[in-house]
Amino acid sequence: MVEEIEFAKGAYQEKYVAFLDLLGFKAQVEAAEIDETAHQKLREVLKLVHESLCENPKISFRLNYFSDCIVLSGERSSDGLFEMFRSICLLVSNLMQHDVLIRGGLTAGKLHHSRDFLYGAALNRAYQLESEVAKNPMILLSDEVLEDAKCYGEQHMGYLVEHDGKWFIHYLLQYQIYRNEPIYAGKVILDRPAARVINFICQRLNNDAGSVRAKAEWLRDYWNETVAKHGIFGRIEEGVPLDDSLGGPTIAIRRIYAGDKR
Repeated sequence: MVEEIEFAKGAYQEKYVAFLDLLGFKAQVEAAEIDETAHQKLREVLKLVHESLCENPKISFRLNYFSDCIVLSGERSSDGLFEMFRSICLLVSNLMQHDVLIRGGLTAGKLHHSRDFLYGAALNRAYQLESEVAKNPMILLSDEVLEDAKCYGEQHMGYLVEHDGKWFIHYLLQYQIYRNEPIYAGKVILDRPAARVINFICQRLNNDAGSVRAKAEWLRDYWNETVAKHGIFGRIEEGVPLDDSLGGPTIAIRRIYAGDKR
């Protein structure tokens, strides 16, 4: 009933909207059709997507999943953009533990996002950013989102990074700012997650070719330029052998909305 009222009122409002594409997902779906192990991995990835994201009605933060795509939206405000940055960073970080990369676009503009309907020019532009501009595993910002982030201040700009004139969400930020000491209650230890990320990217460099390898090369450079230079975690280099001792991924960091405050 609420959704019917919302649609009747024409809730076509200014929002932030992100269109995200899970790279390589279609191949995983095809593999799952004939391989039970691949099917189990696919189910784990989908479960992880569900557990990584959480709607927040206070800022109209909503999400939809379909096939290999995810759409996130939230009110066009400081809190709405901050939640968008945090949620995307968390999702990307969790999925990288399963060797799944994300590419996307983040824009601002008019959008209707309900359980029954999803449309708007902002969504079209977000899809265009992802499909035509963001060739590598990055979540690109439109010009208006970048200007908003600059106006909101340092806390928002800290989630962004620029390369070759393109601004995108800095989803490796937690690795860049991580330090081994001090250890305190509740601290997320990133040593093994970082080792898994390095391992997966090295294997892509060793085994893949074409556009898949090009994405791995871009991710290698992104890691080395932002994370490895601080000396806490190693550089990503081609030719490093597979490390089977890393085991499975660490427990995913989950978002639970309960009046979440910064």
